[in-house]
Amino acid sequence: MKDVESPMRVVQWTTGLVGSTALRAIVEHPALELVGCFAHSPDKVGQDAGLLCGIARTGVIVTGDVADIIGLAPDCVVYMPQWPDIAVMEQLLSAGINVVTSARIVNGRHYGDRAGERLAAAAHSGGASLYGSGCNPMYVPTVALASTAMCRRVDQLRITESMDCGLYTSAGNWQAYGFGTPPEPERIRQELWRLEPDYLEALEIMADGIGAEVDDYTLAVECAVANEDRDLGYMSIPQGTVAALDSTWTALANGVGVVSIRTTWKLGSFLGYGETPDWPLLYGYLIEVVGQPNLRLKLNFSFDDLHNIDIGVTTAMPIVNAIASVCAAPPGVVSPLTLPLVTGRHQAQ
Repeated sequence: MKDVESPMRVVQWTTGLVGSTALRAIVEHPALELVGCFAHSPDKVGQDAGLLCGIARTGVIVTGDVADIIGLAPDCVVYMPQWPDIAVMEQLLSAGINVVTSARIVNGRHYGDRAGERLAAAAHSGGASLYGSGCNPMYVPTVALASTAMCRRVDQLRITESMDCGLYTSAGNWQAYGFGTPPEPERIRQELWRLEPDYLEALEIMADGIGAEVDDYTLAVECAVANEDRDLGYMSIPQGTVAALDSTWTALANGVGVVSIRTTWKLGSFLGYGETPDWPLLYGYLIEVVGQPNLRLKLNFSFDDLHNIDIGVTTAMPIVNAIASVCAAPPGVVSPLTLPLVTGRHQAQ
């Protein structure tokens, strides 16, 4: 457990789109001290972390050696690869290092090889805490859960993420999801099920938060195809291949859907490209509570911000802003249900 009044010594793990956003935020934060940086790419090792992330030199040199990071004995590692390495996370936690992560994991309970139990055991062994947001930013389910405090009864809790994600310039990520491939919903459904166990983990926490006991999960997928060849700069999507996905993850209790996360994603429609079918977008998030009373909340960015927004910020900041709370938490795997309210930091004008 860390005294949150003292500066927290933090390591940034990876410097991609989201990791770079996190590193810049760490450097700017008066209560955080960047003491290390890890990268998988040999081309980044040996470089100054700040220069890799578009800011001034930090004096922190990037390493590709896990032992170097453990040797720093930081208070927290901000762990942001696209997919988690459970064995590496175990190493960090067992060494007494708190971990906050935006990798595709919330608690590991829906990963194979007893990942959730292993991570919990490592955290308790090292006296450290683990907090995972999952790839879908956990702040949205947190907002959804908070809204139910106004309800006498909650029958269903639904989240929809609906946006053009073309500014998220990760070709590997989108190709893994089936973009640019033939429109085969069942093949893509199976691949998403394999790639995204964190969605099940997020649903489980949401269900737990409203007192529902989950007995099964489902995933439904629909595809929209590109009307013409499209070039996004970082990847191409040929005509007739997947240019948009509409996926709904649902947790069932007694065979009835109680919580769901729906993602309607397009790539490049904001550039004027069209797809069939042409689903309308919210350009944000919709939270719906079915109960007494029924609630409907919309969360979206100002359209002015879409021209200059740091696209990694909504994934990175719920993790960076949670560092102090996670470092102060008892050892183990923590969640929005066990942490105090995580908020952003006011900066006087």
